[in-house]
Amino acid sequence: MNLVEMQKETKKELFANMDKLRNEINSYRNGLNKINNEKESWFSKKEDLSSIIRKKIADIKENKKKRDDLTKNVKSLKEKRNELHQEVKKKISELIKLKNEMSNLSKKSNIKNPLKLKGEIDSVEVKLETEAMPFEKEKELSKKLKILKKSFHEASAITEIYDKIKKLNSEIDSTRKNTNDLHNQVQTLAQESQKLHEDIIKNSKEIDELQNKEEEAFKKFVNFKKEFNDINNKLKEKLSEMSTIREKINKFRLEEDEKRRLKESVIIKSKEQEIEEKIKTGKKLTTDDFLVFQEAIKNKKDL
Repeated sequence: MNLVEMQKETKKELFANMDKLRNEINSYRNGLNKINNEKESWFSKKEDLSSIIRKKIADIKENKKKRDDLTKNVKSLKEKRNELHQEVKKKISELIKLKNEMSNLSKKSNIKNPLKLKGEIDSVEVKLETEAMPFEKEKELSKKLKILKKSFHEASAITEIYDKIKKLNSEIDSTRKNTNDLHNQVQTLAQESQKLHEDIIKNSKEIDELQNKEEEAFKKFVNFKKEFNDINNKLKEKLSEMSTIREKINKFRLEEDEKRRLKESVIIKSKEQEIEEKIKTGKKLTTDDFLVFQEAIKNKKDL
């Protein structure tokens, strides 16, 4: 582009365009900063939500494992409890048979209550061993004890059955206690399992909600990123335009400087001729003449 073409776009117009571009660039930069803050804010929210989701997923996996282990334990305990239930039923059935057998034997032997008989024997024995009494009284009690023991011996079958009944009752009580303990364990573990199950459902629902928020945050981030890139591209275009204008201004200045130097060179050359003429004709040189002469010498050195 030559000087004539440059003159079509005046220096004033170039600087006006430069000022306009500066304002536009500043506006774009401010917009970029604002959008970048929004973009990074939404990305940070998305990352925070992702972190919470990952934590909840890990909690769900851990709770599922705990729940499954509890479920296995509950199943095992229920099987043991059912076995004990069956054992109790079996023992109760045996107990009923023994009680019926004892009742039938009692009727046959006219001994209604072997336990009462045993209690009487124990009472007489205690009196004989611990109480001081007349000989006749002691003789009478000893005779009674003999008769009681004979009756009790006759009822040995009933006593044997009674011992079995007593043992069965004890076993049934012990088994029932174990059954109740197992039942309580089952209830406790079942409650823990249920709580874990409820936590899993609760966390699953929360994860669904968080994933929706995460997706929304990511969409916001993508939108702001697109807007950021669009404005950044426009900023690059404006910076490119400014660079072009700067080149034009610099070229304009160079040509103006060249024009000025040429003009100054012509003036100096003319002055040199005037000074030479004055020297030849013997005219007096002025201070301006000396300054021009010094400038001419300087320009020759620069060349």
